[in-house]
This record gives sequence, structure tokens and C-alpha cells, in this order.
Amino acid sequence: MAEAQNESDVKAEGDNGNGIRRAGVNVMTSAQDAAEKVRQTAERAAARLPDAMAGAQVAARDTQRALDSMPNQALIVGTSFSLGLGIGLFLSGANRLLVALALAPAGAMLLTMLGREEEPQTPGGSSTSRRSTGRG
Repeated sequence: MAEAQNESDVKAEGDNGNGIRRAGVNVMTSAQDAAEKVRQTAERAAARLPDAMAGAQVAARDTQRALDSMPNQALIVGTSFSLGLGIGLFLSGANRLLVALALAPAGAMLLTMLGREEEPQTPGGSSTSRRSTGRG
């Protein structure tokens, strides 16, 4: 009776060892599959990156043209709205990325306004230089 029990214990241990090996092989196979999918996705993303960058450059250029054509009052209103939205999101505990996305237009509009004020226009329409000639 004791021998039969020992044999069943040995068989159970052998099955358990095979089960662990099978589970290990399954884990390794699924890890390799996941790594292959990640590699394929990275290759596809790298192939599309130049087109994405070109599109982003075009969008940035178009945005800057639109901001340059806006009057200062519209830029002030847009900057104020974007700042208010960003501060409200920050105070309410929103995600930092969302807060940064809300503040990005404020930065672009503010830089456009500051760029206009740095280049004073002469009555003839050309910009003047603020460089000192060194004569006192």
C-alpha cells in the first residue's frame, strides 16, 4: 500500500515538473512573439517618421502664418483664454500632459506678440536697428 502511494507521488511530481517546463516554454514563446511585434511596430513607426515630421513642419508653418496675420487684440484674448484653461486644469488636478497641451497655444501667441513688439516700424515701413554705434 505504501509503495502504491509512493509511486503516485513520484508520478505527480513528474507531471508537475513537465507542467512547469511547458509553462516556461509558453512564457518564452509568448515573450518572443511580443518582442517580434514590438520590433515590427518600431520598424513601421521609423518608416513613417519622415512623413510625420514633414507634416508637423507644414502645420507649424501654417500656424505661424495664421498667428502673424491676427491682430494683437485677438492674440491677447487667445493667450488669456489658453492661460485660464491651463491654470484651471492644473488646479483641478488634471494630467500634466493635458495642462501642457492647454498652455502651448498661449506660449505660441505670446511669442508672436513679443516678436512684433521687438521689431518697431519706421514711418517708411522698414524695421530699425537698436544697435549702438559706440559714440557717447
